[in-house]
Amino acid sequence: MKKLMFALALTALVTAGATAQKQMGDEHNIEVSFSPLSGSPIDATVIKYRNFLDDNRAFRLSFMLNNNSDTYVTAQEGDFSAEDPVSPQLHDIYGSTSFGIAPGYEMHFDGTDNLSPYFAIEGYFMMGKNSYEQEFWGANDIDNIGQLEKNVTWSYTTSQGYNRIGLNLLFGADYYFTDMMYVGFEAGLGFGSTSVSNFEFSISDLVAYNLQFGGAPDDDAPVAVAGTYDEFDLYDGTTALPMNPGYLSTSTLGNVFQGSLRLGFLFQ
Repeated sequence: MKKLMFALALTALVTAGATAQKQMGDEHNIEVSFSPLSGSPIDATVIKYRNFLDDNRAFRLSFMLNNNSDTYVTAQEGDFSAEDPVSPQLHDIYGSTSFGIAPGYEMHFDGTDNLSPYFAIEGYFMMGKNSYEQEFWGANDIDNIGQLEKNVTWSYTTSQGYNRIGLNLLFGADYYFTDMMYVGFEAGLGFGSTSVSNFEFSISDLVAYNLQFGGAPDDDAPVAVAGTYDEFDLYDGTTALPMNPGYLSTSTLGNVFQGSLRLGFLFQ
């Protein structure tokens, strides 16, 4: 049924586009990703703005912003002590945040009245941070071990930041199904480089941490180490430690392709 509806919608777009006109110059443009067969057809994780300097030249600027925080219960209330005092509910908290910007320039070609093919060059910069926080319940004084009424809830957090830079050479096309709206695709060749910062530990109660993991109560906290964690291993909730502690950077060169359609509209 979805495929049939998509085919009918595509036919309607082509029919409506027969009389549509593409950009003439001096327009502004906002664009998002469009996946008509997915559960969420419109994806605004990346928003692209274009300013058409004339009918065949455009300045483009993409913005990327993402901030997630997921909390999971790792111990229900009473799991460690069902009688007074009742142990509290404990959590694992996974967080990620990222911000990126990608300026670029497009050269459009004749095509047809409602089809506008183009070449583009685009640079990008992205920065982000991933974190994992785990809560514990235990003594924070060596003299209080075994005295559950004096236990405290404490946590340690591991986090790591990263930076990405790159350059893409792209080709694409916009198909205008009305005078103000279009769908399109984009692909090309890209180079990118990613580097990571130190993997950092943050502990809310140092004494409780050392008592929990067998260190002397006056030991120093773990120091920041270079490396990264594997997001897939981290996010299954089994570990908060780096899977690849020697990893510091990577470089890529290859094809780039936007898997979803591009949906945009023009305004003056």
